[in-house]
Amino acid sequence: MSTGGLLLILMCLATGITQAQETPGQRLFAKHCAECHADAVGTPGTQRLGWNRGAAYAVLEKRKDLSAEYIKVIVRRGLIEMPPFRPTEISDLELAQLSAYLAKRPARSR
Repeated sequence: MSTGGLLLILMCLATGITQAQETPGQRLFAKHCAECHADAVGTPGTQRLGWNRGAAYAVLEKRKDLSAEYIKVIVRRGLIEMPPFRPTEISDLELAQLSAYLAKRPARSR
């Protein structure tokens, strides 16, 4: 088990979150994103966002400015050190669940 995975388990135990309470988006975040973007010391994505954008933008799960569309683009294309994720790694359905979880607001209707 990776350090990030163990850290996430400990964080879930500390907050009382169980798998039954988790949404698909939360599970996908834990599987694909938390190692770099968890709210913890030593997570390079969180650290980089903090340096570049400031503390208010560092922790993805706490942000309120992310749109589902933006998250989908970044996950598929990558950004700076973050590699892109192919549909064979994160399916379109999983990406929709992950982006809905992180966006925490409904998508704009067109």
